[in-house]
Amino acid sequence: MVNNILENIRQSLKVPSISRERIVRKGKDIIAIPAQHEPISSIRERIRLPSIDKEHIVNQGRHLISQGSYYEAMFYNKISNYSIPSISEIYGNSKFKTGIYRAEEESPCLDEIFYKYENLIPYGKEYWFAIFTSYDGRKPMQLVSCFGRRNTRRSVVDDVEVNGLNPTGNELNTGTIAWCYDGKRKLMAPTVETKTLVGDKSIVTEGNNLKIGISGTVPEYRVGIESDEINCDFKVTKPPRGYDEEILNEIKMGMNYQVYNLYYDFKGVLNGREHEGRCYLQKVILSTPLVPWHWSRIAFKDGSSLVFFKPYFGSKEFNYPLRNKGAFYSAEHDKLTWFYNIDVTHDKTNTKWRFRSRGDGYSLDASIFAYANHTFNFRSGGAFAYNEYMVNVKKIRFEAEDVKVTGKDLGPGVGMFEDATGILI
Repeated sequence: MVNNILENIRQSLKVPSISRERIVRKGKDIIAIPAQHEPISSIRERIRLPSIDKEHIVNQGRHLISQGSYYEAMFYNKISNYSIPSISEIYGNSKFKTGIYRAEEESPCLDEIFYKYENLIPYGKEYWFAIFTSYDGRKPMQLVSCFGRRNTRRSVVDDVEVNGLNPTGNELNTGTIAWCYDGKRKLMAPTVETKTLVGDKSIVTEGNNLKIGISGTVPEYRVGIESDEINCDFKVTKPPRGYDEEILNEIKMGMNYQVYNLYYDFKGVLNGREHEGRCYLQKVILSTPLVPWHWSRIAFKDGSSLVFFKPYFGSKEFNYPLRNKGAFYSAEHDKLTWFYNIDVTHDKTNTKWRFRSRGDGYSLDASIFAYANHTFNFRSGGAFAYNEYMVNVKKIRFEAEDVKVTGKDLGPGVGMFEDATGILI
């Protein structure tokens, strides 16, 4: 059938018939030609190709590979223009541009992002996160809380069904979870369906013995969690220096993803015990499927930080990254350095991970150890495993121009690493 179709196309286009035997014979003749410059030069002259400059090709190749070049932006702009031309009309957040902001400079207020529901397209997603990291002990306290939804009548998270359709009133259905390592053991407030309500300067989700509330505005917020297993009250404050806000609002292959981060300090009580350290409040908005990714954010005792995000298509071994970029902030030098093409490897038990990156003028080599982990499983519309690891840094070395630091300079490093697999529309 396929041959008949091809023959019809050939006749319609008046393409001369070429037998398979002739193609094979010509291929063998070509292979038999000695690898010399004369035949290539002769071909180039006949079809009037320009001269080939090896150094020029190498230099241009390096420029094209660089993710910082304008070619990538031009490529994705073209895709967005033709794939979903009305994407900027679907989301009303186009005024929030991709950028990272220092604590001492003016930055966009994210209250209107955190304290509202999105009018999502079908299968669009929105999630709120509040994550806390302390530095106390060999296995420090860390806490992850999250609530969110997918705009579909039925989503399944850890066997809990959630109707996440856009709300018709003031109330939003969400799936909600909290888990932590309190310095001694892992504690869970399992996934439940909750009702979420937005106030003037607050958002609260509650149901099935779990309540999470975020309130306040710059420079101070408050996060509270009430459940049978986890109870906390944390004051979250703007840091005096460093980088305290980051926005990603980008279109990749015609699909929009938005990530809004506040990198703040925190102090408060978890289950009767006082803690302090670093925290980030985050809102994620997606018109994309959930695809595999590696993500990490590490905070160091001296105020330095390491963050990267690598979503990709394919397997861990063979993949096409949609983004492969990170940043290291050295508090000692008060300097932010971007890095690219991060290579992520791990042992068989998924407890020891290593990140490496090397480029023009910088190098990174970091090893982390996971002391607690949890997996959220998403079904209905695909199968997706959201693997979260609480980690501390075993070894790190970063060099870039006048910055050269190791773990001895930075102090203890603690944070989160995510290894998500599968796909969910």
